[in-house]
Amino acid sequence: MFQLLRRRLRGRKTATDIQPFSRSPAEIPYRQAETIVTLVPPERCRSNFLGYPVQDSPFVRILTRDDSGYEGSALETFYQTFQPETVGELLGLKTSAIASLPAMSAVMPWWNRHPEQRLEQVAVKSGNGRFLGKEAIKLGASEQTDFGWQYYGPVSTPVGKMEYERQVSVFRSIREQGFRPTSATQIHGEFLVSGEDWVWVNIGGKHRLNSLVALGGPDIQVSAKGKYGPVIIRRSESSIWPNVQNGLFDEAEALELFDRILAGRGPEMKTQ
Repeated sequence: MFQLLRRRLRGRKTATDIQPFSRSPAEIPYRQAETIVTLVPPERCRSNFLGYPVQDSPFVRILTRDDSGYEGSALETFYQTFQPETVGELLGLKTSAIASLPAMSAVMPWWNRHPEQRLEQVAVKSGNGRFLGKEAIKLGASEQTDFGWQYYGPVSTPVGKMEYERQVSVFRSIREQGFRPTSATQIHGEFLVSGEDWVWVNIGGKHRLNSLVALGGPDIQVSAKGKYGPVIIRRSESSIWPNVQNGLFDEAEALELFDRILAGRGPEMKTQ
């Protein structure tokens, strides 16, 4: 009998990763999540951080208005019009502890990423003392003279032109050859859910998404793979969002941000 019991115990799989929680087991998916791949209508898609419907993006407008170049385009105008210096100006925060930090260090209340980690992930200080997106460096931007990031202004003229040309190039490729993803998660993001209402927020594959929206398809294949937390963020769980629990966001302002994105309301514009 004991030999049989020992054999059964040896055959069992042992837990190797215990996931702790402080208030509710619902916290666990904010640290580890499964991937979702599905189809969503363009009007349910939102821009990361900014929260406006993707079809209103300046990147989509340059594709649908047939601008002849970066100068004078909707993208240049956007970079000149929206120039947040802090996370507070970017996300519309006033009282949260994160509000005074550099805009490029922005994280969302429901992410499991800290501002210092985020800034190190996406930016470097260029030779002129301003932040420059690491992705722009990969595309040829100068670490000595260029500055800025694709999400908002200000950007140096070379970075602005680079983003314009990159978007137009991806659009033309998809228009002429079709969308041929090498992975089901090339266009990825996260779902925000409040009761029966929901939106999908784009995080990666932005230029592909913009192109597909501009081309006018009825539904777009997207994914949610839990890059910074759960694949579905529920408004009702705001008290356990990681950057609410650690005090970076006031819960009230975190909910205001969630609601603004859900409604598709972009941030207030600030010019330099």
